[in-house]
Amino acid sequence: MSGLLYPELITTLLVDDEEMAIHRLRKALQHYPQINIIGEARDGAAAIEFMNSRRPDLVFLDIRMPAFNGFEVLNHLTYTPLIVFVTAYEEYAIKAFEKNSLDYLLKPVEEERLALTMQRIMQNRSGGAEILQKIKELIADKKTESTISTIPAKTGTKIYLLHVADIIFFEAKDKYVSVHTREQEHIIEYPLNYLESRLPPEFVRIHRGLIVNKLKIREIHKYFKGTFVLVMNDAKGSKLKSAYSYSDIIKTKLLGIP
Repeated sequence: MSGLLYPELITTLLVDDEEMAIHRLRKALQHYPQINIIGEARDGAAAIEFMNSRRPDLVFLDIRMPAFNGFEVLNHLTYTPLIVFVTAYEEYAIKAFEKNSLDYLLKPVEEERLALTMQRIMQNRSGGAEILQKIKELIADKKTESTISTIPAKTGTKIYLLHVADIIFFEAKDKYVSVHTREQEHIIEYPLNYLESRLPPEFVRIHRGLIVNKLKIREIHKYFKGTFVLVMNDAKGSKLKSAYSYSDIIKTKLLGIP
């Protein structure tokens, strides 16, 4: 690890089910030559297998993931690496993290905050079990999380505030997320996991890469093997195909089937 405390590189694993989030974090970490990224994992189960077999020194660990969440991942480890939690939880929790000298990153990751985290890593202030317990307590104390009513979208030097009620659907494309209104499409900086946790209840995730406004659905058609095609109420009449893993959610939240 290449600082005063680390004569060798810091072997590092990135864990997040959002491709865009991993891409941005990987790009940001390019400024730290001591970081040697040896792998990526897109869900908790893959993270557990990789960590126990390869034993990376450092893990950037998302909290909300399929299979196992970030806390459950730590419960299945056979060793204790340095952990940086990646979270979308808001301001009062963040202040508590800082007060308790916890390592975390808020999505979308900011360069200044990453620099502070890297400083803590180089000082070897991991506190693995203590971090886990305190973050669990903070989240358990969080009664309700306020929903967002507007989303900023940048076009050139201009920033537009999109009203959530006007949004038809969100779509993850490669390494970014686009917002579709009736007539337009905008690129935003927020990953779908963050949006899913902050959007009002009329927004439903139907696919790893799609969140729809159920009030803007024109038609729902059965497809095959438990999937559906949703025809949206935008100008193009966009047709969105759901994923099989979200079939129960669609039946419950969109079709009213218990």
